[in-house]
Amino acid sequence: MIDNDEVANLAVLMLAFRRSRTEEFPPTLFSEPGWDYLLELFIADARGVRMTGRQISERLHISAALASRWLMHLTAEGLIIGDGSGDLDDELTLSAMAMTNMERLLRKSAIMKHLLVK
Repeated sequence: MIDNDEVANLAVLMLAFRRSRTEEFPPTLFSEPGWDYLLELFIADARGVRMTGRQISERLHISAALASRWLMHLTAEGLIIGDGSGDLDDELTLSAMAMTNMERLLRKSAIMKHLLVK
């Protein structure tokens, strides 16, 4: 059985790995702000922390304009809850659907990891 802490730790590991890629390769090869936003919000929820779009965009090193466009897109897709206007100072959270999907995906990843280790 995979517990919630393991799932949250896997999300932290994924995000850390994603960031470390740019130490070896040009950053222009890697750009998935939408996915990184979802990982950041999942981790924040697991830690009981609320984050704004601005805080996340600063952590991801993306421009305010790009972050705002992604916030509007993720809101329109029903993945995050904020005001929907792309305001970077709004506190954000994953929608119930996004939380369920993230948990399911991360549990699948944890199962794959366990299968590889055996």
